[in-house]
Amino acid sequence: MTAIIARPAVGATQAAPVPGKASEEPNPRRAQQAVSVSPSLIVLTIRPDGLKFNGNRIERAQEAGFGFLRRSGHIGFADPDTGKEIARHVVNNNDEAFGTLREIQVHVDPEHCEPLHRCGTELFAMLQKYCTLIGGHLCDGTGNALAHDACREIAEHIDAVSFRRRKERLKARVVRMPSGEIRETDELSFSYTVVREAGKRRQSRRYVYFDAPALPFYEGRARGYEMAKELVAFYQAHSLERPYLDRILREAIEKSERHPYGDFYRTDVSNVAAGFLHFIEEMVALGCRHVNPAWLNHKISSNRALHAENAVAAAKEKAEIVARLRAGREAAKARRLTAKTKVEVVG
Repeated sequence: MTAIIARPAVGATQAAPVPGKASEEPNPRRAQQAVSVSPSLIVLTIRPDGLKFNGNRIERAQEAGFGFLRRSGHIGFADPDTGKEIARHVVNNNDEAFGTLREIQVHVDPEHCEPLHRCGTELFAMLQKYCTLIGGHLCDGTGNALAHDACREIAEHIDAVSFRRRKERLKARVVRMPSGEIRETDELSFSYTVVREAGKRRQSRRYVYFDAPALPFYEGRARGYEMAKELVAFYQAHSLERPYLDRILREAIEKSERHPYGDFYRTDVSNVAAGFLHFIEEMVALGCRHVNPAWLNHKISSNRALHAENAVAAAKEKAEIVARLRAGREAAKARRLTAKTKVEVVG
């Protein structure tokens, strides 16, 4: 099985010196290496089949599906949505620069990495492809070659830990309000799902996309801008996942329908909606000033081309259906005539 190395734990301290021996001068770097470590870090190694690896290790890694990690110079595997690290490649820089690289380590900590769905299975699929491209074989932390069953076992372990951590995250998002209402919260504080109404026993599924309190004019607009700030943070944190912006805007517009610009003289929810919608309007104006017209023209032309292709495909499918129906009617008519002829002959 794989050797387990650990990662320094926060707040760990160095062990006391052994009595009877002269204590050395404190070395910050050595102290950092001597701290306690996490037992969940899995270290895999890739060794060359021959004297050295084939080609450039970074280019081969990118061909296998790896990429550069954010805020790090390491090549590795990250969540495609959040960009948070799942695994990284670690090499001896001196060997790579001045000698022959004899080993590539792959570090993955299932208890602390981003718990992507089936990340262990995906990681090992990329590692197998990487070994083929670079001319190497996968080993454990001590250099012993890993068989196919051992690789599957490690991948399933990582998948199981990620699944458990995702369930824990989902459970932590469920909160009970003082009124007895149970909500499933989201990254946006003003959007949530009511899974059980207050005073009810049966579960429900009511979606709230723009929950805002009634506030005075300027305080309400400030709250609206705070909600817009959360929306900005969401888009900055995610590359693929999107909030239900259309539904958020629909509810915000409904709450500001009577007072589109807020009510200066009343404490009203429209003041919050007005601040939020003003931010959306400014962002649309900013985007219009900086959008590339070629991108928009490409969207127009590509969708029109897709419409033409779909029209041709729909006409072809309709013609095939009509032909099948006609053939079926003719076959049924022929069967009826045959049956009628048999009855007349018997008679």
